[in-house]
Amino acid sequence: MLHTVCFANHHIEPCTKLRTYVDVPHTLNIIPVTFINGKYDGPTVLVTSGVHGSEYPGIAASIELGRELTPEDIHGCLIIMHPVNVSAFWARMAEICPEDGLNLNRVFPGNASLSRTYKLADFMLREFILKADYYLDLHSGDLQEDLHPYAYFPGNSTEEVNNKSREMARQLNVEYLVRSTATTGAYNCAALHGVPSILIERGGTGFCCREDIDEYKDDVMHVLKHVGMTPDYDHGHVHTFTPQELTKIEYLEATQPACWYHAKHSGEMVEKGELLGYTTDFFGEKQEEFHAKFSGVMLYMTPAFSITAGRTLCAYAELPEDYVPQAPHTHVHTHALPEKVQKELPAKRPSKKK
Repeated sequence: MLHTVCFANHHIEPCTKLRTYVDVPHTLNIIPVTFINGKYDGPTVLVTSGVHGSEYPGIAASIELGRELTPEDIHGCLIIMHPVNVSAFWARMAEICPEDGLNLNRVFPGNASLSRTYKLADFMLREFILKADYYLDLHSGDLQEDLHPYAYFPGNSTEEVNNKSREMARQLNVEYLVRSTATTGAYNCAALHGVPSILIERGGTGFCCREDIDEYKDDVMHVLKHVGMTPDYDHGHVHTFTPQELTKIEYLEATQPACWYHAKHSGEMVEKGELLGYTTDFFGEKQEEFHAKFSGVMLYMTPAFSITAGRTLCAYAELPEDYVPQAPHTHVHTHALPEKVQKELPAKRPSKKK
């Protein structure tokens, strides 16, 4: 049955699209949100991007989907936040919020009585996540991180929520899925509250490339089709990868400030005992060497030269015994405009020859 929905004091009637800014209570922050209450009955789906303000491809994909989709396309109610962390986006700040120096994805479920980042997490959970039937959180490697496309799904919720989340993740065109055993992060918090959720990783190192944006849009649309929101979606996109589940992942962290020399790149295979990188001081004196504890694949690598204590250097995962190599991931940095925008731009006037 079609009905009016309410999110953060915004009422959206059936067959209505609303693009607006939502105020975060007791802060100076606003979030750009697109609400689409569809023409047909269906689930409520939340899509967030820019939880980390410098992870760009998911933000761009969300903006474009919010612009392009209409109530006639949607069965149910779709909410897209693009981006969540506006202040970090404008500050071009990796991982943390500029107001209090906290990582939004590490403070869920939040607390309305604490600092700005806790307030934002609490607001997202109460006003959006808990009202959703499904949740997709779009991330990338941050300014200092290069990664191979993959996705997380929760493993600490109920069997039903875990399995629904896994099936959502299996709709993606990524080579690897990681079953998370963590309880932190917006998507894990959502799952612990009964909402099937996934976190997708594409792109990184400050790039916002057309191929990542388009793959992200296709990811979202395939998941929406899977949950019954866009049953008519089909543009003939052929998936390159069949996602394979990974359960053992190792995160290497720096123990002190240092200069970091990485020896591997994201997507490359690693062998047990292989050198992954080392750190030095400002005089080139070696401090630590990091070697692989097991064979597997490099999911993401920090190519940044400066490293502070506690920062992740890289993450690699063990491959399943029945792993079959798939088509290699090629990543060419392009910046083409979406076709729809290209058509809307005024034609260039011919230059006058002198």
